[in-house]
Amino acid sequence: MGATDTVTSSSRREAGGRWGRRALAALAVLASGVIAFVLASSALELVRDQLHHNCGMQPPGSEGAGTWICSDSIGYLSIAGLLGIMWLVVVVVGPLIALFVPHDRPARLALVLLAALSTAWILGLTWYGSTMHVHDEYAPMTGAEYWLGAVGPAALLSVIGVVIGLLSPVPTGPLSWILGIVATVMLIVATVLQPGLSINLIPAAGLLAATAVRRL
Repeated sequence: MGATDTVTSSSRREAGGRWGRRALAALAVLASGVIAFVLASSALELVRDQLHHNCGMQPPGSEGAGTWICSDSIGYLSIAGLLGIMWLVVVVVGPLIALFVPHDRPARLALVLLAALSTAWILGLTWYGSTMHVHDEYAPMTGAEYWLGAVGPAALLSVIGVVIGLLSPVPTGPLSWILGIVATVMLIVATVLQPGLSINLIPAAGLLAATAVRRL
């Protein structure tokens, strides 16, 4: 009887530990979503003031030549909506995966894939806007060049971080957890390099952090 009670108690502690890790992973995603929401205005500053989406320059010799003339705030509502869609998907779906998918490896793989999607979403949308919606005929650089200057270093770092994150569920043991932490840190550093990406990169970092927590 005593042995049975010991086994039952051990099983309960193990189950409680699993649920604790799941709850902490879900909290990491939710916290990252809150932080991203607080910093959301930096995305508008990026696309308008640094990437010059929906902006143009007047020809040389005209009034206002050499300065950017941009749409009013209403012209950026569609951009905010598109970036906000992915933010909402992450903060709703991410915690559900972290909390309710029972097996660690499928849960971690799903979280990493969602992080990759969130990262690709903002990098792809900003690149598209820079190549298609910057009136750069009279600008000193093309829209793509503005993107490379403002976003390029952060984009490279975030892509490397996501690739490492995608590899993290493959190995077993401490290496898997270490890869998840490294991927998370790389996305955080990428956000520091370009805060305008925070609306989708910070939640992606939260998802990668959740994968590491699930592996504890």
